[in-house]
Amino acid sequence: MSSSTPKHVQLADLLREKIYSKQWAVSSRIPSEHDLMSLFGVSRGTVRRAIKSLVDEGLLVQRHGRGTFVAKPEITHPAGMRPLSFAESLKQQGKDYVTHVIERRVTKAPADVARELGLETTDNVLLLRRLRTVDGEPVLCQESWSNLRACPGLDEVDYATTSMFDAVEMCSGKKIRYSDMRYRARVAGKEHGRMLGCEESAAVLVLEQNIHLENGVAIEWSSTWLTPGQAIVSKAYQPEYPSDWAHQ
Repeated sequence: MSSSTPKHVQLADLLREKIYSKQWAVSSRIPSEHDLMSLFGVSRGTVRRAIKSLVDEGLLVQRHGRGTFVAKPEITHPAGMRPLSFAESLKQQGKDYVTHVIERRVTKAPADVARELGLETTDNVLLLRRLRTVDGEPVLCQESWSNLRACPGLDEVDYATTSMFDAVEMCSGKKIRYSDMRYRARVAGKEHGRMLGCEESAAVLVLEQNIHLENGVAIEWSSTWLTPGQAIVSKAYQPEYPSDWAHQ
């Protein structure tokens, strides 16, 4: 390690590559701090900072009295043709979660929100920011803009106890049908890092959804920030082609 890059960053890069290349298997115990110090010729402080970076990324997990292990995603969320309800996903995995309402207000639709929801900038929308925790630890934060024209009364719901999907169907009298989804890799940044309990430089997955009712009306535009180590999972099927394509 001789470049101008800080030693703990270089070490984190080396350890990360061992995980990505499967040299260290999921759930396996990595070498001890002392072993890493000897192996790479670095100080204990450098080892600890490197490990903390990978813990913040969700690649490692520390277990008191047992050591540091390669993490496996403990929470996964299904992706498919239906809109993705994180509340329902957590319930199906038996996760006892708590919803904390960080911000909730009715405001005029900003221009980009109006465009996504098919509204005018003079229309009122509900801005809602929530943080969900499992066993006291943050797992995701959500920021959503909701169409009050199509869903009157949505601003009066208790979102600490009711999911947005349930509230929408209750207030609109219609079923949620589909969503346009976009996944983005983002750096957490200072504010989201604070809420998610990770370093502001940590890479996180952000899901953006534009959710529609059964009549096609856009009801919600939301962004969900997931803590490091979570995954969106789905099945993919190879399309069936005519047999004479097989050898082309």
